[in-house]
Amino acid sequence: MRSGGPGRAWLVLASVACGAGNAAGAVDRPHATTSGAIAIANLDHEIARRQDGAEVEELLLARARFLGDYESLDRATALAEGRFGNGGELLQRARSRSAEHRFAEALADVVAAERAGASPEETGALRASILVATGRAAEVVAQLEAGAGRRPGFASRSALAGAYAAVGRFDDADRVYVAALGDLDTTSPFPYAWVYFARGSMWSEQAGDPARAEAMYTQALILLPEFAAANVHLAELEVARGDLASAVARLERVVAASGEPEALALLGALHARTGDPVRGRLEIARARRRFEALLARHPLAFADHAAEFYLGPGADAERAWSLACQNLAGRQTDRAFALAIEAARASGRSREASVLAARMGRATGRQGPASRAVSPGPR
Repeated sequence: MRSGGPGRAWLVLASVACGAGNAAGAVDRPHATTSGAIAIANLDHEIARRQDGAEVEELLLARARFLGDYESLDRATALAEGRFGNGGELLQRARSRSAEHRFAEALADVVAAERAGASPEETGALRASILVATGRAAEVVAQLEAGAGRRPGFASRSALAGAYAAVGRFDDADRVYVAALGDLDTTSPFPYAWVYFARGSMWSEQAGDPARAEAMYTQALILLPEFAAANVHLAELEVARGDLASAVARLERVVAASGEPEALALLGALHARTGDPVRGRLEIARARRRFEALLARHPLAFADHAAEFYLGPGADAERAWSLACQNLAGRQTDRAFALAIEAARASGRSREASVLAARMGRATGRQGPASRAVSPGPR
């Protein structure tokens, strides 16, 4: 559930993650941010202070997004589902539903929020982010360019950069991401770390430049060492270049902190590969149980990564096919098509794979599978 993007969420985080104790973490840190541990403590303090009050959903979603704390996702979505009495609450429910990849319902909430008098700027930005996440970035690039021109700033530029990345304009995206970083005026590490993660994902998963991606993930982790997804992505790159010891140590830290199923699955595969097959099998079994528990609560949010698991160490091509189809039904991105094509082939569905490849060409302009690794945006 690597959800989120620019907008209201970052404003809330920036306001709560730069409290007391900043000086202890700011020394020799890029962008003079608070240390990750202090920022997380501040975040947790603010969540406890607000209890079930206004905007706590955004803070809970941030905890899920950065720390792999999916119990916080449970709580955030439960709260949002019970609040829809005005335009602001409808927009929050839309953001929470988008985090769960319930994109059609999220768009319906955006429409309802407009009717209830929500700000056109907020509704337009949220609608655009959902369209980017569902493979329709080309429809909103011009709108986002105009918005960044009218009101240049972190939120508008980050949104535009994400759209540029989605349509393959990688150099433009990176340039705008850099400009967005320059717009930040906060000691919170969260938005900085997210931009570096987004840039790393773009260069690795979309543009095929792992060296550049590794530098970006490393920077994200300097800012926020606890960032679970950035650790998993960096571990994948470490494995690819043969640094298995670093990858194992990194993944063990993530698993100890969060029980993140992707980390468990990769760790299990690495232990099996490096001479500890019993431990590897146990970790893969734990990853399977964790994925299935998350799928039971948030089926769309985890369909793609669970499908990848079942194509890999989970070794169940039929389950992967079912999940990949579910994911593709909700968003027609390059990655969703590529995942479904791979699952079709793995499960012996060569005809379906050919049909999907043709659909992918019509929908995205690509004629063959793209990388199926995650791109920035909702997981």
